[in-house]
Amino acid sequence: MKIKLGIRGGTDAINHIIVKIDDLMLINANNLFLVGDEERIKTGKNLVELLNSLSKDHEISVGENVAKEIERELNLKNNEIKKYSKKP
Repeated sequence: MKIKLGIRGGTDAINHIIVKIDDLMLINANNLFLVGDEERIKTGKNLVELLNSLSKDHEISVGENVAKEIERELNLKNNEIKKYSKKP
């Protein structure tokens, strides 16, 4: 099963992180544009834990630019999302 990561919103205002698993789309509940840093950091930690768990049995795909935007928005510092990106 291939898992894809995406964003809803634009580069100036990311609203949601999308995790697509086949025909199922999971979207974080809180609008990232409206919540504070504490909630963004919590969402980032939870997303990293989810991806690390899923990556054991499934391929995770995320574009390099999307990974960069997610890490910036969620205050992730150690390339936790970029490690799943494939350079074109």
